[in-house]
Amino acid sequence: MNLHRKKSHWLVGTLAVAFLACTLGDSASVRAEDTKFKIGSSRDLQLGAQLGIAMHKGFFKEEGLDIQVAYFTSGAEMTSALAAGQLQLGSFGDFPTVNMIAGNLPVKIITGVAEISGTQQLVVAEGVNQPEDLKGKKVALTVGSSAESLFAATLNHFGVPLDSVEVLNMSAPEQVAAMARGDVDGITVWQPYVLRAKTQAGGHAMISALQSFIPGKEGPLDYYAAYSVLVVRTEWLDENPNTMLKVLRAMKKAQDYINANKDDTAKTMEKDMRAPAKDLRVFLDENVYDMGIDAKFVRTLNKTVGFMHNVGKIKSKPSVESFIDDSYLKQVLPDRVSY
Repeated sequence: MNLHRKKSHWLVGTLAVAFLACTLGDSASVRAEDTKFKIGSSRDLQLGAQLGIAMHKGFFKEEGLDIQVAYFTSGAEMTSALAAGQLQLGSFGDFPTVNMIAGNLPVKIITGVAEISGTQQLVVAEGVNQPEDLKGKKVALTVGSSAESLFAATLNHFGVPLDSVEVLNMSAPEQVAAMARGDVDGITVWQPYVLRAKTQAGGHAMISALQSFIPGKEGPLDYYAAYSVLVVRTEWLDENPNTMLKVLRAMKKAQDYINANKDDTAKTMEKDMRAPAKDLRVFLDENVYDMGIDAKFVRTLNKTVGFMHNVGKIKSKPSVESFIDDSYLKQVLPDRVSY
């Protein structure tokens, strides 16, 4: 009888230890989230401002994260890295974001990073002042990019037929060079190439996506918008929910810092952006750093889906809403989720 009791006690004790070990093991696995990794961005303040400041000012470290910003030369290159699993999350423009969701990649949209409409501009040569002046002229842009969409929307808004303008497909650096040579009469592009077109090629802005500079027609515009977007691989997100919250909290701290300290932000980001602080200060004023997901953000991305489908850049027309996971943003910035 005593032997039976001893065996019973031994069995109960063994099961209890095993259960405790399993419980502790589960807890350990829950806690073992990634804390050291890279976040992708392009080398411009439209996409990388909050990320760079969060890294340089220690906001990521305050959240217990060891994060480096990986700068890519193009959205396509960064998209390939994310698709291949070499990168888990990054700040993308809206066109690369739509490419990913149209390709049904396993990604989620976590938040808008900034409204970058002000940095998207139509820059024209001397003597081109009114939209009607574009008729018969040559305008360079990158086909399939936000610039093509902005240019088409601008002509439509001002009643200028698209086929009345000769559109040339060029990369952003080629556009500036072509304008400097006098080969084109205008370019539609983003920063820092907008500034280069003005300072190196003698151009002046006709419009930005936020503002008209047309003589006699000055004022705000609302027919086009552009955003940078934080995109995350779904598998990584499922395994690192607490880390995702920490990333957002650090980015929010960085955003607050940027909006209150633009001069220091420009100086801090000089090396990363490979541009002088005086130029970066211009870009900071043109971007609106306000993380969130609202109706305008969703409407803009859905318009981008429609445009890219119409010009044959994507085969499907996904619903942007189905790729949004706002549960993390609601925990960090609940008042910035409204759509």
